[in-house]
Amino acid sequence: MSSSASLAELTTGTQDERKTLIRREQTRLLYANSNISAVVTVTATAALAYLQWTVISHRVILAWACYMVAISLVRFGAAQQFFRVSHSADAGTDSWLNAFVTGVCLAGLGWAAAGIWLFPQGDLTHQVLLAFVLGGMMLGGGSILAARPAAFLSFLIPAGLPTSLHFFMPVDETHLAMGSLAAVFTLATIISTWRIYLTIDAAMHLQFENKDLFNALKLENARTEALNQTLELRVQERTSELNQAVSFLREEIAERKLAEEERARMEVDLRHAQKMQAVGVLAGGVAHDFNNILTAVAGYVELAQDLLTKDSEAYNHLEQVTKATTRAGDLVRGLLMFSRKGAHSPDLISVADVVTEALDLLRASIPSNVEFQRNIDPDCGCIFADPGLIHQVVMNLCTNAYQAMTGSRGQLDVSLAPVDADTGLAGLHPEIPDGSYVRLRVSDTGPGIPPTIAERIFEPFFTTKTRGQGTGLGLSVVHGIVTGYGGFIRFENRHPHGTTFFVYLPRITTEHHVETVDRAPSPKGTERILFVDDEEAIAKLGTRMLQELGYLVTTKTSSTEALSLFTGAPNLFDLVVTDFMMPHMTGGELIVRLRQVRPDIPIILTSGFNDQVISSEESRSLGVSEYIRKPFSGATLARAIRRVLDPVKRSSA
Repeated sequence: MSSSASLAELTTGTQDERKTLIRREQTRLLYANSNISAVVTVTATAALAYLQWTVISHRVILAWACYMVAISLVRFGAAQQFFRVSHSADAGTDSWLNAFVTGVCLAGLGWAAAGIWLFPQGDLTHQVLLAFVLGGMMLGGGSILAARPAAFLSFLIPAGLPTSLHFFMPVDETHLAMGSLAAVFTLATIISTWRIYLTIDAAMHLQFENKDLFNALKLENARTEALNQTLELRVQERTSELNQAVSFLREEIAERKLAEEERARMEVDLRHAQKMQAVGVLAGGVAHDFNNILTAVAGYVELAQDLLTKDSEAYNHLEQVTKATTRAGDLVRGLLMFSRKGAHSPDLISVADVVTEALDLLRASIPSNVEFQRNIDPDCGCIFADPGLIHQVVMNLCTNAYQAMTGSRGQLDVSLAPVDADTGLAGLHPEIPDGSYVRLRVSDTGPGIPPTIAERIFEPFFTTKTRGQGTGLGLSVVHGIVTGYGGFIRFENRHPHGTTFFVYLPRITTEHHVETVDRAPSPKGTERILFVDDEEAIAKLGTRMLQELGYLVTTKTSSTEALSLFTGAPNLFDLVVTDFMMPHMTGGELIVRLRQVRPDIPIILTSGFNDQVISSEESRSLGVSEYIRKPFSGATLARAIRRVLDPVKRSSA
């Protein structure tokens, strides 16, 4: 009880004395800075007198300088006296504080007089110099006098206000701007000094609070020691409980760590997916531009061949260029399939052609230490699937295969063949229903799959690769694609000598008709055609091709110009051939506008993008008569024109 009573008495005493102690400490800080303040004032006075000597009356400058020096000496003497006498009494502290504020106010009035008397009318340069000196004194004075608001306010307001007002007197833009800046500067200095004062005041309160706390802690120390024995007993009781809590926390921390690792891994997977999406978009754009180039190359080669005989050496050279262009077009189609994203469009496709394109695209990425062999049966027929997803199946399986042989020599075998479930397949995989299938076989000579993880390879995000080298989605995506199309995927594990994956997809037994390109004479005509393509080379090529076939051709490289021409004379043309991707107005938008002018105009649409950009349903909804994929030959274009125009001629006849 005595300890608690002493603490309450001490706290009450400190609360009563704290304001007096803080005020005394603030007064001491103010007088401690008086010496340097007096020196700075005299120096600034001399500098300002020198600067204004040529523009202000010497008598005024000397009178003002004497006043400032006198005030500085008085303040300097007062500071010396303050530190020589005893001023422990409260009344003494207040007296010394009032005397200091009075001296500071007189100094501020002196600087105010400088802003009035030393302000040179009509001399902007010396006005600015005066403003700089007064601003510097205000900044320095604010920082030195920040211990008490009465001190810095009695200095800053007289020092800054007259000069600001003086700048406003000449009513012109320059002085109004400088007056505004001076007023803003004075206000900002007062605010900044006030914040310094708050910091000093808080620090002093904290200092004395710490002293109070120290005294309180000393009183509480005895009580604490008395409680130690009781606490030791209670600590022993709690130790066993804490051990249980620690064990629980360790388990929880481990679970959270696993969750964080999982989240980090999923973020890596997301970034990888975003990167692959960006690569796909880039591949699609590059393929589009490359298709335009290939169209021009193939077209002009065809025109050149028409000028030569088939037995000439130049014709044979150009034939090799045509074959190379065809191979380049196949590569571009592979890039376009890679760039597909979003909704997929299953269709009746030649699985042999799609797998061949995927392997051609993959061949460049297979390392030289892996021997690559493939056996593709061209008579595999068709499957109903999206070619982009079949590409992904081939790419994922082959990528896993050659990555399994990294650092050592190996062999990658890919084969494609038709099989029937009722002729031997049921014996190997009895769970596969009877029917006709296409079997994709991907085999490698790597280390194989350890039996302990063989059952997990199709799980999403499961991977045996090091962190950052695999997402664990490859085989799970393949499994989802294959089963989504009613197929099956199986594997044979020859650990540690390799792995073979088998993909079975339902085979469509109907024939798949593939258009073959020959050198038969192209059908001709005499109709009037509007040819629109933003690529100038393709526009010139189309003009040349169609003119040699007998057509009257008008070419435009701007869709807006083509629309303007057609709107002015809609019956001038029998057919419009337009590209799809064009600036300012796409081919789809152009077709809509053309239909508004003349609904019965036949239109052929060309595009260097993949079919995902404009599907057959969308082209039909636009009223497109034919769709030609770039690169195209003159013969392809000629046949497409006749397929469109001949029915029109027959119906009109």
